[in-house]
Amino acid sequence: MHQPLNNIAAVVLAAGKSTRMKSKLNKLLVMFEDKPLVHHVRDACLQAGIQQIIMVIGPEMQAVKSSLGDSIQYAVQHERLGTGHALMQARPLLKNFKGDLVVLVGDHPFITDESILCLLKHHRASHAAATLLTAMYEQPPAQGRIVRDSTGKVIKIVEEKDATPEEIRIKEVNISTYCFDAQVVLPLLDELGADNVQKEYYLTDIVAILLRHHYRVEAIPYEDNKIGVGINSRLDLATALKIMRDDYLKKLMLSGVTVIDPASTFVDSTVSIGADTIIYPYTYIEKGTTIGPDCVIGPQAKLSASQIGKGAKIQFAVIDNCEIKDGARVGPFEYIKDGMPVLNRNQIS
Repeated sequence: MHQPLNNIAAVVLAAGKSTRMKSKLNKLLVMFEDKPLVHHVRDACLQAGIQQIIMVIGPEMQAVKSSLGDSIQYAVQHERLGTGHALMQARPLLKNFKGDLVVLVGDHPFITDESILCLLKHHRASHAAATLLTAMYEQPPAQGRIVRDSTGKVIKIVEEKDATPEEIRIKEVNISTYCFDAQVVLPLLDELGADNVQKEYYLTDIVAILLRHHYRVEAIPYEDNKIGVGINSRLDLATALKIMRDDYLKKLMLSGVTVIDPASTFVDSTVSIGADTIIYPYTYIEKGTTIGPDCVIGPQAKLSASQIGKGAKIQFAVIDNCEIKDGARVGPFEYIKDGMPVLNRNQIS
């Protein structure tokens, strides 16, 4: 965790009804790896050193508030009138605030403390009134494009549905992550209009307002474009989980672990695996598991919250909350769970 930052606050826009998730549970509480989705954004802010965090939620989202606890502040958006309107709801909690304001959305689990600090560094170095963190894509998703003039200056954000054919070809997209000079931007929110089909107040319109008032607007593309991945549906969730899984499997392979078929191997990002271990297909290794070096895991093994010793071999088996000693052989067709004895080579072969 980084040192506490002075004169920095964060507002997380999280009042969406999440209807596309088709769940009785708000999407912000859907588990993403080892914790609810919205916790990833909150924790990124905390790890960056931001001490004042305001979450904008809907009036019926008590479960989200209960999940996050009392360490952050809450503003309620009673009417869903757009992202600009959502930020307006946080203004009473910021009436005496005079620093830089980071604004994020609650459904982007790949936002990190490093990306937030990158945004802040560029914002302060450029002395901008607003700085946008952006992402570059060879095939951009259906998100707002960052339009620049011939000198590279940001002139507007255009939503894909409103973009010209030339603008649609722009590879730089808005990922709804901003840093604002609070004293400049918060009063100008009153100039946002709702003259659009949805009759909503879009926060992206603040760019045009700032430029009209001759304020500086910056945009900085972040090196890792997965930070722009948001989750609105089960399809989005599966896509994001695959990205995380693939990234971690690559990390394991580069550290000396053999993964026979990454497409059919599922490893939680909290798992530790020693060098020269081989992971065979259709293997699930869940959080809380540590695997030593020189092991053979799988095919078709499921390990949860267990410690696997050096040189162990586990095939066609389920291991749940157990310690497997060095050199042990488990399987095929074994189910080892809580309360069963610690295993060694002589007990299972």
